[in-house]
Amino acid sequence: MSIPSFYYPSLTLQDSVVSLDAKEASHAAKSRRLRVGQQVRLFNGLGLVAMGALSLVERRNVMIELDSFEQLEAPARRVSIAVATPKGDRQKVMIDILTQLGVFEIIPVRCQYSETKFNHNTADKWVRVSIEACKQSQNPWLPRIASERDLDQLLGSLEEGCDNSNHSQRNQSQRNLVVANADGECLLNLTQDNSDVTVLIGPEGGFSEQEFVKLRQFSVPSMRIGPYILRTEAAAISAASMLVG
Repeated sequence: MSIPSFYYPSLTLQDSVVSLDAKEASHAAKSRRLRVGQQVRLFNGLGLVAMGALSLVERRNVMIELDSFEQLEAPARRVSIAVATPKGDRQKVMIDILTQLGVFEIIPVRCQYSETKFNHNTADKWVRVSIEACKQSQNPWLPRIASERDLDQLLGSLEEGCDNSNHSQRNQSQRNLVVANADGECLLNLTQDNSDVTVLIGPEGGFSEQEFVKLRQFSVPSMRIGPYILRTEAAAISAASMLVG
């Protein structure tokens, strides 16, 4: 059985004793029924992991004495998924598995044929799901949940990145933008190096002709991720599984 894992975003190498917030404390004391002396794992979502033992367990007050730390190196490649918001519970499935796979960023994209609106409540839900997925999978890297943008804004950030000569190479994932498309090619070259990449996934209705024109104007290559037409969340998960790692 894996060691219970808890999200502690303010974790630093200088910490010796920490107190979980009320939500995480309740999870430890009520849901997990943990007891004093049990070993637990903390992570800050930025690659820092600490191990320690429970020194106090109350319903809303759980304290941990830390005894070891590990700062993990970031993955060589950062894979981001720019995706039209799926319907209903499919969102949770998508965010959960993308987090387990280890994507760097999830960018909600508003398309012409989008049917589901993205708002602050949606963003909060995505963050909660990603935290739980990190705890379950023991992924120490919490994915960024970006603000929603439309296709013009996404392509605009691509153009700005290309025009900014002072922009560091490590922050240029938008330069390597590909779009998932059944008529695309298998991008074997992308799976053979460590270049950052952002995969654009459209809504279930697909991209409009006007949107395809914009993608062609920016010379965005197409990525074929399977022989069949996939739902939005399935396409996002499939693309990530091909590129992460």
